[in-house]
Amino acid sequence: MGGWVNVDAYDFGQEVVADIERPWAFAPDGSVSEIYCKDGFEHVESAEHFLAEAARVLRVGGRLKIWVPHFKNPSAYRMTHKRLLSWSYFNVYPEPHDTVKNLKVVTNKLYIGHRDSVAWKPVHAVINAMPRWWERVGYCSNIEVEFERIVDPRFDRCSDGNGQSKAVQTRH
Repeated sequence: MGGWVNVDAYDFGQEVVADIERPWAFAPDGSVSEIYCKDGFEHVESAEHFLAEAARVLRVGGRLKIWVPHFKNPSAYRMTHKRLLSWSYFNVYPEPHDTVKNLKVVTNKLYIGHRDSVAWKPVHAVINAMPRWWERVGYCSNIEVEFERIVDPRFDRCSDGNGQSKAVQTRH
């Protein structure tokens, strides 16, 4: 994929061979504008570690997109998958007890088959107009979640315009 740095734990000829279960030494803090993780998040042992590392390397305003099998999809039950996932899993993220607070869910969508399928497009519109209900009564094959990296004053610092670093403050 042009413009991307591809990462996998196994060498398939991509740019980086790295275990994403460990600290992401291949990307400095705040250096990434977008991360696309297709069929990978369900394999990681620690969702918290993955999200924390993604938040660390993303610049403020950067996006993390995750594509995973829904728990109703038979392929969700592979031996290498560490968790079963649903729309509801991501819907309320971050909750007060979540340690990674500098990512917020921007979109959370359910799909049957491929996201860009012309045949399923009208069904996807119905499904995503009422995802909480659909998830309980209908079939879903995949979930696509997009997070945005937001400012967390506990960790983020920015320039005051004079080249001096200062803590970022937010108002509620």
